[in-house]
This record gives sequence, C-alpha cells and structure tokens, in this order.
Amino acid sequence: MLRYSKLKKILILTHEFPPFYGGVATYASELALAADALGHQVTVVAPDFGEDCQLSDRQNYPFSVIRYHAGVYSFKKLIPLLLRAWRYAKADRYDIIHAVDWPYAMALAFINKIKKIPFVATVYGTEILGINDIKQFKFLLVKNPFGKAQKIFAISEFTKALLWEKCPDISPDKVITTLLGINVQKLKQIGKTENVRDIYSIPPNNKIILTVSRLDERKGHRTVLNALAQLPDTVKQNITYVIIGGSGTASYKRELEELKKKCGVQVIFTGKVSERRLKSFYHTGSIFCMPGEPHPQKVEGFGLVYLEAAVWGLPAIASKIGGVPEVVLDGKTGLLVEPLDISALTKAIIKLLTDEPYRKKLGENVKKYAQTFTWQKCAQLTYGNE
Repeated sequence: MLRYSKLKKILILTHEFPPFYGGVATYASELALAADALGHQVTVVAPDFGEDCQLSDRQNYPFSVIRYHAGVYSFKKLIPLLLRAWRYAKADRYDIIHAVDWPYAMALAFINKIKKIPFVATVYGTEILGINDIKQFKFLLVKNPFGKAQKIFAISEFTKALLWEKCPDISPDKVITTLLGINVQKLKQIGKTENVRDIYSIPPNNKIILTVSRLDERKGHRTVLNALAQLPDTVKQNITYVIIGGSGTASYKRELEELKKKCGVQVIFTGKVSERRLKSFYHTGSIFCMPGEPHPQKVEGFGLVYLEAAVWGLPAIASKIGGVPEVVLDGKTGLLVEPLDISALTKAIIKLLTDEPYRKKLGENVKKYAQTFTWQKCAQLTYGNE
C-alpha cells in the first residue's frame, strides 16, 4: 500500500542517473537529495554506465545508491529490467516506489498484473507523445503504464495537458504538477573560473550568445545560425555564438557547419565540456538562446537549462513551444518568439545585445525568478510537505 506518513521510506527506480548527463538524471538525483534533506529515507536503484561509482556515490549522496551493470535502457534489456523491478519492488520495505522514467513505469505496470504493488510515476512529455508507438508496451500488453500508477507527477502544466490529451481515461485527481527545481548553491560553487575567452580565442569585447544542449535538431541551433546571418554587420562583428553539447547525427552536424560558414559570426562548437568550464561560460556569457523547433516525435516538457542559465543572470530567447513559456516569461525574464520565425529571432537578438539597460533589467529579474524554482518544493509536492 502507498503510505504517505510523515517521514517515508522511498525507493527511486531509474535508468538515468549521474554520471549519465540528462534531464531525467538531474531530476532523479536532485529530487533524491531534496527528499533526503526533508528527512525521508531514500534508496536509488540506477545503472553504473560502465564505471565504478562507489566512491563518487559515497562522496556525493547521503542516501543509499544501488548500482547495476548497465547503461541507458534499450529493448534488449527488457527482461533484466522486469526482474530488477520485481526484486526491489516486491519487498514490502518502502512507503513509496517511484518510477522516475517510463521503462520502470512499464515494468511496474506489468508486475501489477501479477502482484499488486502500488507505485508512483513521473512524466516529462516525449514519452507521452509516443505512448502508442512504444513496442514494449504492446509486447507486455501494457497499454498505458502511467494509468496503473497511484499518482502521476507531471513536470509542467504543458506535460499534464499532453497526458490528458493522449490518455483521457486517467483521472485528473491522480495527476499533480511538480515543476522542477534549480540548485542555486550548487551551481554557484565554481571556485576559480576558467578564462574561456583565452581558451577559445574569443575577442575581449564580444558578447557571447550561449546554447547548451545536445546537438538535437529540435533544440534550434540552426534557427539561431540563420538568424545570426540576418544581423547587421555592425552587430555581427561584436558577437560570438558558443554551442555547448555533444552527440547529434552526422547530417545535422554537417548542416550546422555549413550554416556556420555562411552566418558571418564567430561560431564555436565546444562539444561536451566539464562542469567547471560550463559554469565559466555561464559566468562570461551575455544571453542564452535556445529557440526550440517543433518535432513530430519529441517535445520540450519543461526546459531546465533555461533556469540554469538564469542563475547566472542570463536572460533567454526561446520559442513558444512545449513547457518553455512556464520557464521563460516573455518580456520579464527573457523573450519568446514563434517557432521557426527567423526574423523575430533576429530582432530579439538585436534587442538584447544592443539595449544594455533592458538586458540588465531582464538579467536581474531572471536571477530572482530562478530562485522560486526549488528542488525542496518539488520534493514536498512529490512526497509530502513534512
């Protein structure tokens, strides 16, 4: 039975967790830390991603982390997933069993065909969009694993609306919006910053536009490059566009390289960087720009990276897409443009880069706004207010 007592024993099941980098991994680790700080007894079950994590886990987490030898989830890992979920969930030691990603929600929903084990689940967006196309659901005869959860936590109002659109049979009483948080203290603990201008040969007077994301087509890198190409030469000559993030398809990388050559602005692809270097770029940057593009199979459920940039006082330029307008407030903490509207994006870039008082005002606003998003608040909504 799901027990919401004052202090709880919580089992978090996830296929993404540090050292893996990503939104779900950040959510799982920060939520666990916040729950532990509230006094709950937390156990996390997560992959090791081929690394010996014992020392880092002891140093970074005050709760128990049980590692298993695996990486991110794939269909061939279905049977081990089911066995693992059964092994930990069947033991009646936990008040709350939390599937923080869809593979474990699927596994627990399937297990509930055999043995009633109450669980809760988190939804983000993209997995809802493809709920009718995930082959494992059909293979296990689990049409909607989230419907089997006693409670469902949506990371934004957008995600909640998408869930009801795709799964209208889910009771509204089961769904709770738990906006994500930001760990301001952790992000600001950088010590001595690196001189990224010297490292990457960025002119001292250039304003730096940042995009921090995987090289995924829906993140809008090419939209930014097309917008930069339309800037007046007087603005271009004082701009450096820095793209931080790795992966991406070969074809998309080629497309970005071609656009880089044509835009007339210094463009730097850093690839994946260390946490220290990332924070150094935030410390040095002028604006954050990630105007997402519509995608038939993926959505931006929240946009945590906009808040990470906000901690450093970087106003954002973003698209009116997914849950992003819940994170970037148009005209208050940043500027929102219509998806794929290159002309509007160009004007927004000019506005923020040439109107110094306006940019500083938004920067001050966004710092304060970021502090209203806390992992403590997220954990309280998820596991109770005590």
